Amino acid sequence: MLPPGVYVHQLVHRLKARKAHLRPEPQKSPRPEGGPLIWCHVGTLGDLHALEDFIRQLIRTRDDLCFLITRPDDCSASPPAEDLKDFVLPTPLPRDNTKSVVEFLDHWRPDLLLWMEQKFEVTLLAETHRRAIPAIWINARSPLLGQPPLTWLRSTARALASGFDTLLAENETCAAALSRLGVPSGKLKVAGVLQKQTQPPSCNMAERDDVANILAGRPVWLALGVSSEEDLQVVSAHRHVMRKSHRLLLVLVPDECERAPDLAKALERDGWVVGLRSEGADPTADIHIYIADLPQEEGLWMHLSPITLIGHTMSGGMCMSPNIAASLGSVVLYGSRLDQHAAAFARLDAAGAAVQVKDEAALAAKIEYLLQPEHAAEIAMAAWEITTSGAELSSLVEDLVLTALDDQKDAQTEQKG
Repeated sequence: MLPPGVYVHQLVHRLKARKAHLRPEPQKSPRPEGGPLIWCHVGTLGDLHALEDFIRQLIRTRDDLCFLITRPDDCSASPPAEDLKDFVLPTPLPRDNTKSVVEFLDHWRPDLLLWMEQKFEVTLLAETHRRAIPAIWINARSPLLGQPPLTWLRSTARALASGFDTLLAENETCAAALSRLGVPSGKLKVAGVLQKQTQPPSCNMAERDDVANILAGRPVWLALGVSSEEDLQVVSAHRHVMRKSHRLLLVLVPDECERAPDLAKALERDGWVVGLRSEGADPTADIHIYIADLPQEEGLWMHLSPITLIGHTMSGGMCMSPNIAASLGSVVLYGSRLDQHAAAFARLDAAGAAVQVKDEAALAAKIEYLLQPEHAAEIAMAAWEITTSGAELSSLVEDLVLTALDDQKDAQTEQKG
């Protein structure tokens, strides 16, 4: 017997389907034979990349595993990473009706489900739980967020969430929301976020020490990968903060090294004392703005600066992942134009590990606040914890997966006996 809300959901879906052309049922590849088949459902491309990292870890322990990957937008159109092509099979989700779902599960017969999306595929999850397929929900948050407040939806969400064997909540707030929904406490665990492992950028530590000696404890903030549209905002914020913190140094890394000489000349005409890295200048005490325009030195400046503004987040466009700076203990500042890495910024922000600024006035105010060491230290510690917790969570999920597969194998042996 499925939860009552599932039947309402299916009725709504059928009524909508009469007005829309349904895509044809996709052709299915043969089910991989041999070892267990783990079905993984992800919500975003970022989740997919995190999952791929986890799969690489898991197959070092069990190389007989295969992974069926589904995602709301048809991930079958995206081939798996080259090193995973023998282990990973992307496939479309079934249509949202009982017939398609039953055919999907009958064909693939997954041994285990790893769910990595907030939104529920109602019919699919209901049938999965009815078949008692072991299921783990990773990065678990309330499925009601952003959904209409219907009573049947709440009861259905409770039934589907409670159908998981283990729910690994992103944080205490998510765990509390799931507990209020009615999920048994014995199934809930606060575990952090499974995310793509961040490799902190390296730098020449001898050079880092040399630059640190030149700075001699001088306060520094870093504007990393700044676009030409952001130059004025960054410099205006720096001007404002320098009225109170006269020794403050701005290290500005332009998004294109080629425009650094012209930028330096423009700033000098405006009265700034500028040092240009490519011309051999050092960030000495008389320098107001140091333009670090040599390629592949981002790691050096992130190691040195306790505050990092991620460029292109105030103007839009491609930007660096905030996890890179956060993993080095640098407080991350970012704007509201998140064309990339939106989920990573949101997770850091939710954990108090990053700060959003809407304009140059807000940017200046936050820099002033963060120049007080106790304020920056609290946020930097939260940033470091959230970016390094992924490794611990990967190990936890690996243990859960292997234990579930072993338990399933033991149960099958008992049935045969």
